[in-house]
Amino acid sequence: MKFKTNAKCAGCSATICGAVRRIFPDATLNLDLASPDRILSVSGIPEDAESADRIVAAIASVGFSASAAGE
Repeated sequence: MKFKTNAKCAGCSATICGAVRRIFPDATLNLDLASPDRILSVSGIPEDAESADRIVAAIASVGFSASAAGE
C-alpha cells in the first residue's frame, strides 16, 4: 500500500513511521522524502480499506496528513 504524506524531514518520517508501527508493529515501512509526494510504502499487512483507514488515522493523530496514492 502506498500513501502520499506531507512529511518534510527525517524527524517527520520517524514520527509518521512510529505512529504506523504502533498499530502494525510487523509492517515494513519506507517513507521516500525525495519523492514529490513523500510516498510512504507499507507492506506486510492486510491490503484492505480498513487497514488503509487505520494508517491514515494514525498519521493524522500525530499531526500529519496522508491519502492513498495510486500505484
